[in-house]
Amino acid sequence: MPLQDLTDIVDRVWYWINRSDEKVPAKIAAAYNQKGGWEGWAQVEIAYLVEEKYSNVTIDREVNVYEGTAKENDFVITDNHDATKPKQIIELKTERGTQTPTEFKKSFLADIKKIQTSPIDPKYKPAQAFAVAISRTIESHKLLFETEWERGTKVTRVECKDNIYIWWYEQDIV
Repeated sequence: MPLQDLTDIVDRVWYWINRSDEKVPAKIAAAYNQKGGWEGWAQVEIAYLVEEKYSNVTIDREVNVYEGTAKENDFVITDNHDATKPKQIIELKTERGTQTPTEFKKSFLADIKKIQTSPIDPKYKPAQAFAVAISRTIESHKLLFETEWERGTKVTRVECKDNIYIWWYEQDIV
């Protein structure tokens, strides 16, 4: 089955939180307060679920797709059956207890800005780039709900169980 667009990724993130293991929301709650956060764990779980569903894709983590910088992104998804198909470049943020809601929002906004302003290495073009954030506190939900996003920046959200939200921004890169 070919990977179509971020809806598939958001579906996999949603599936991970809501259906893959009934304990995931409780595990997220426990990991939320651990030093270092839980983003790396989420990356591994999400990558596994994507590769499990789509045998035709490769997921590489922590790849330097940005030209002229040492900045790395969290995932690059490549369709192994169609080299002309756009790659998917995904930045992931997870809310953690060692940051304020404002700091979490700033980290999500930084990922959006990275996508909007950092030149992509030509070998990763064309691409669909996405900033994805997972929030779990009422304070962060409220802050993101009330954010007036910059003109041209459309952020979408979906609610998961146990009051966890997935937020995302997407941009085509040619």
